[in-house]
Amino acid sequence: MVVLARGELAGDSPGLGVRMALALPLGGVEVTLVLAGAAAALGLERAPQLEGWASGVERELEALVREEEAPLLVERESLTLLGLAERPLRRGAVSVDRDQLAELVGRAEACLVL
Repeated sequence: MVVLARGELAGDSPGLGVRMALALPLGGVEVTLVLAGAAAALGLERAPQLEGWASGVERELEALVREEEAPLLVERESLTLLGLAERPLRRGAVSVDRDQLAELVGRAEACLVL
């Protein structure tokens, strides 16, 4: 299953996508987490600080990568549009372009877009 987290960092979607990517493997589902749109900034080595309920997303992303629960992909074009393409990605994150992302989603049994 591909979990595609997108949307504004101040919204619910990025955090919910990360939490889903952490939870689904517990039920035996293979998951790939893709960060796109503004959420792509969470894939950076020095991601923006989030406030309130979303503040735990940073720790959850680290756990996701550290425990190898799910591959973490970051859409390259989103980073470019945000002016962040030259910044390093967090450890374990892999940059993919839109064509690769389309291919991945096309092969997936299911895709959850948040």
